[in-house]
Amino acid sequence: MNEYTFPDLQGISTDYDRDGFVIVRNVLEAGLVLELDRHIDWLIERHPDRRPERLGHQFIVDDAFWVRFLSEGRLLDVVEPLIGPDIAFFAADYIAKPPVDGLEVCWHQDGRYWPLEPME
Repeated sequence: MNEYTFPDLQGISTDYDRDGFVIVRNVLEAGLVLELDRHIDWLIERHPDRRPERLGHQFIVDDAFWVRFLSEGRLLDVVEPLIGPDIAFFAADYIAKPPVDGLEVCWHQDGRYWPLEPME
């Protein structure tokens, strides 16, 4: 199946373990998505010397909005069945690709950049 609509997450961990991905729709409310868009625009304006594709965790590590976003209960409700109740956040990047001149972001596995043990 691999596609779920929040809050019905029955079977999500089985599909994820089998296939390595799932799609969960309707997790974020529209107002929060708009805030997220505004936050990206704010970061781009605040750091005109950086490409939007390179808004790395160094810019959001102490950011109050980012902490609030990651603490969103609905997001945590999706993550918990996949990794358990001990959820820790250690890094993130916005990859905001502008139209026309967006930089290439090649396919990759984050495990190469963030070697965690165990990878699960």
